[in-house]
Amino acid sequence: MNTNPKAKRILIYGDSYTYGKIPGGNRYDSATRFTGVLQKELGENYEVIEEGLRGRVISGEHPFFPHRDGLAQFDGIIGSHLPLDLVCLFLGTNETNSGSTKSSDQIVTAYDAYQDRLKKWSDFHNCSIPKLIIVTPPYIKEEESYKAFKHIFKDAQKKIISLTEQIADYSKHNSIQNYDARHIGVSDIDGVHLDISANRQIGEELAVVVKRILSKSS
Repeated sequence: MNTNPKAKRILIYGDSYTYGKIPGGNRYDSATRFTGVLQKELGENYEVIEEGLRGRVISGEHPFFPHRDGLAQFDGIIGSHLPLDLVCLFLGTNETNSGSTKSSDQIVTAYDAYQDRLKKWSDFHNCSIPKLIIVTPPYIKEEESYKAFKHIFKDAQKKIISLTEQIADYSKHNSIQNYDARHIGVSDIDGVHLDISANRQIGEELAVVVKRILSKSS
């Protein structure tokens, strides 16, 4: 918690990347997670709030792990954190699981509902609608993922390419700020999660994007 009453408040809503899953391990400490790097880069005039759940999907239930419906959970989380200056949606990787039957286009249209709920809750709290960033997630390495997750990410390679293209296109066509993380390399240990250097890179790069967006509203 940042007790600076003038701090700009940023909610990072995501999956295991935001949670800080260690490839082949448990969880990075708060300083190592990209959210912690982001907080350090932004400084005391910003407050980074992390809401990361392993396995969270953009919408609908995960066929392998229950209670992961990101859209269903969003109401309670956004309602408890407003007012906010910025919301960052960092999701999509778990949509590539082998049990998913949705097309990339069907998955991405759920972002419309996120925007509707941001407006609804902002109206309820009588506050400004937060600015929005949608993150295009990194590519996963399907072959390496079999070592840790067996069949869960089977055929995910082609899915992640299609989905990330749709996410980037959705952001562009709807004039939403986008941070494209497709150039970030995932770990060879499990083919999905981020090593320490990747967390640092995302945190540093995202800080530049956040400062640019929020400086326009100062």
